[in-house]
Amino acid sequence: MADASPAAGLPRAALFDIDGTLFESERLWADALALTLEPRGIRARGDALSPVIYGKAWPDAFAALRAHFPEALAGDTAAGLGRELCLAFERLFAAAPPVILPAVRLLRRLRAAGVPCAYVSGSPRATILHDLRAAGIADLLDLARSVPSDDVTHGKPDPEGYRLAMRRLGVAPAAVAVFEDSRVGALAALAAGAGRVYVCPPPSAPPQTYPPGALRLPSWDAAFPGFGASWRHVRPTEK
Repeated sequence: MADASPAAGLPRAALFDIDGTLFESERLWADALALTLEPRGIRARGDALSPVIYGKAWPDAFAALRAHFPEALAGDTAAGLGRELCLAFERLFAAAPPVILPAVRLLRRLRAAGVPCAYVSGSPRATILHDLRAAGIADLLDLARSVPSDDVTHGKPDPEGYRLAMRRLGVAPAAVAVFEDSRVGALAALAAGAGRVYVCPPPSAPPQTYPPGALRLPSWDAAFPGFGASWRHVRPTEK
């Protein structure tokens, strides 16, 4: 994906989370999980499961689920349950892609301004590609330099994924802007040295306390208004 030099006042590169940032899909993951767990005798609503898994990479989410339901999941592995979960999720997603339009508008503006954009996600590559294509936005992200869960050993809040994406983009961490919705994602981006970490959780997100240094926005439309003053000095929005 070729890019011109970014416009003045913008970061040299941008990294987007997927679930909860570009798509309001954390809710769908929780609903898909409820469907997947039901045959195992676990009858829980998606909104009750969401706080257990929100923002986590699947291995960490699976460990949390095993802690909550040790007997029902005793015979399951992360890989096996994950395959069932992904199939259920893709069916729900295809029925009505839950695109967060302000986030996609921001992505389009950054790409049009010459900013290379990629993703860092706790979801697997195949599911992300399915979702991006279903939403018609796969061409807006540099897929080759993005980082799905397949490419890392440790999920967020570990900074491994963001550090890897920054290396792949060939951009110094301080020149990168990150867009996240979860506390664990913000922690990962800050630990990786991102120059700016913006957070804007969707309505379905559970209550979270974001770390110092993360800039809370009222909407993704509020990021880089008019591409004005230096992006490194945007004042955080009060929670």
